[in-house]
Amino acid sequence: MPPAWTIDRPLILRTKKCVLTLSFLLSFAILLLFSRLMPAMADQPFSWQSVSFDGGPAFLLGGSVSGFLNGKPVASTNLLDLENNGMMFHVRWGSYVLPHLGLRFSVGYETFSANRGFSGLSGMPLTVGATVPLWDPRSENHTVIPYLAADLGPSFNSLSTNAGNAGSVSFTADAGAGVMYRLNTRVSFYGEAVGTYVDSPISTRGLASSSSNLSSGPLWFLPVVFGVTYEFRTPGQVPAS
Repeated sequence: MPPAWTIDRPLILRTKKCVLTLSFLLSFAILLLFSRLMPAMADQPFSWQSVSFDGGPAFLLGGSVSGFLNGKPVASTNLLDLENNGMMFHVRWGSYVLPHLGLRFSVGYETFSANRGFSGLSGMPLTVGATVPLWDPRSENHTVIPYLAADLGPSFNSLSTNAGNAGSVSFTADAGAGVMYRLNTRVSFYGEAVGTYVDSPISTRGLASSSSNLSSGPLWFLPVVFGVTYEFRTPGQVPAS
């Protein structure tokens, strides 16, 4: 019988953390490429860059957890009983590349306070995404512009135990809508609500301890954030209709 030949996966693809991080870096590279190429393909000097900061409450919608924490069984399998509503913050880089398409890269931080003897859950999502303004943001006729938004990427989660961090590195995605108010050609304010999914943010698989043995299902929450955007590279005027 001929020998069975196998090819080991590269080291960088052997763990979920590495796969998610590599996928994020590739997505970010594609986002940068699109932000450069799409305006040229559209034959118009449209693309411009911006930085944003936002923050606001994050409302827990659903989640489950099971197992032991520091030698004691969890008080409830419903994560909403063990965590209180929290806060969410973002720093974003954005680039509008077409009249109805913007791309963005976000570094976020969400934190929830503990309840019933549990530990506070937090996470740092690194996401790439897109916004779809319903009106051309260059138009002087619209200072209030509603938009749709969606993002995805890895989330680096944290949950303290006596044996170390029980947070996992997992996939996260969000989708929702917002409203932008343009104060002038450089500064705008916005509010945004996006339903957010985090895949199994809690896991003690990597902990060398038997006192904490936790696992969780998907986490759902709704951040409602308010922020400010500064556009440091602006586009040309909207074409005449």
